Amino acid sequence: MNKILLFFLIFIVNCSQPTPDQRNNLIEELNLNKFRKNTYTTKFFNIFSLEKIKNDKKLTIYIEGDGISWVDRFTPSSNPTPTDPLAFKMALIDEGENVIYLARPCQYVWSDICNKDIWTIAQYSSVVLDSYKEIIDHLSRKHKEIHLVGYSGGAGIAMYLSSIENQSIKSIRTIAGNINHNELSKILNISRLKNSVNFYSIEKKIKNIPQIHYYGLKDKIVPNELQILYAERNIKNECIKIQPVNDASHNEGWLNFWLDNNSINPSC
Repeated sequence: MNKILLFFLIFIVNCSQPTPDQRNNLIEELNLNKFRKNTYTTKFFNIFSLEKIKNDKKLTIYIEGDGISWVDRFTPSSNPTPTDPLAFKMALIDEGENVIYLARPCQYVWSDICNKDIWTIAQYSSVVLDSYKEIIDHLSRKHKEIHLVGYSGGAGIAMYLSSIENQSIKSIRTIAGNINHNELSKILNISRLKNSVNFYSIEKKIKNIPQIHYYGLKDKIVPNELQILYAERNIKNECIKIQPVNDASHNEGWLNFWLDNNSINPSC
């Protein structure tokens, strides 16, 4: 089996999963008009969003995971919209006045350049990352304090956004996060993601940004070693903290945890 396919076993689902329309309906049912629906039209992608905005003060942005990338170990999904939008469920818990949920490219809304590479081997390509940069640049015109929360593959997006020259970004929190796809490829001894930005260079750019990386001790998808090695590379850096969560796996146990911990902001 191709090594790159092995990596994406972590996102495998079976053929009985809900259709894209059913998945769209699911997030509507979760929302119940609590958040306003929005789509950001960037140069490359339309990015689906749900938003609760009351003023121009502190803004927290939640970034979704990879969703359904593969149908089985050999077959890429035709649509990556998640069946369990965990990042949005966490956003619903957040009682902050200003909260935005951002999906990933081709989730919930389609774009002309959507193709299977986008959610299988090019998650952190320049066209993807530049789209989120456009959104952050737009939001930072109004909000001068932005905090990022990334779940699973969305953690990588949060790490990248913190590395751009934007003084509005004040902290990073990741949940069961793929915080460095290059490191993860080494740990799993698999082929690297094609056309994706080197995240070792990103690590150097965000060393002074307060950040907490939460990982589940029962996570069988993203190995704990990823966060532990990151902490070891930054052992003297008081801005970077990692925290294990005893009862959490990759996608379970986080909502109860977030009920008690969503108001904790990282600090140096």
